[in-house]
Amino acid sequence: MFNIWNFWADKYDKLWVQKYSLKPTRHYIIKVLSNYKNKDELKVLDLGCGTGELIGELTKEFKNIKITGLDFSEKMIQISKKRNPSVKHLIMDVSELNFLDEEYDIIISTHSIPYYKEPQLIFKHLYKMLKYDGRIFAAFASGDSIYDKFILSFVKLTTGRANYPSDYEFRLLISPFFDVENLEIIRKKCFMPRIAVYTLKKVKS
Repeated sequence: MFNIWNFWADKYDKLWVQKYSLKPTRHYIIKVLSNYKNKDELKVLDLGCGTGELIGELTKEFKNIKITGLDFSEKMIQISKKRNPSVKHLIMDVSELNFLDEEYDIIISTHSIPYYKEPQLIFKHLYKMLKYDGRIFAAFASGDSIYDKFILSFVKLTTGRANYPSDYEFRLLISPFFDVENLEIIRKKCFMPRIAVYTLKKVKS
């Protein structure tokens, strides 16, 4: 079966979206995680870790971090392993998260949610995997306006099937499991689609 992300793996770090989308998102994640520097150990799961750029930056910035990178692209994982040899990596699809018997302080998903086939089921799994006082940082290009949807329709031509939820759609999607604690909007250039970064906490049972 053809995996589009295996095709992009060795080109990923040089994509034009790195400057205005991927890199600014990583910098924001690093900034908000600075609030956890005093924690003895920070157990982190990076969903859709790709070539491990964020993992590399996090392990340099934080001495207390224990991170696992997960991606279903074998070539992406190969590159991440070379970049981050001391980090645990898993080659698996997010639909298989229910097989992981782990709990995490922080779960990060940057620009992978639009490609989840059953996103609400994934968030159900994440609810079980996140510690009670943990947080999820979910970042993705959001189809929140006609312009955003128009621009993102061209992105699909290079990445395949994707659904870029609006703010309303995303909040509805996560509502059984998570509350939105914070929303940060990243738009480095006017021609770029809206990048939404949500901080999520567990719904109180």
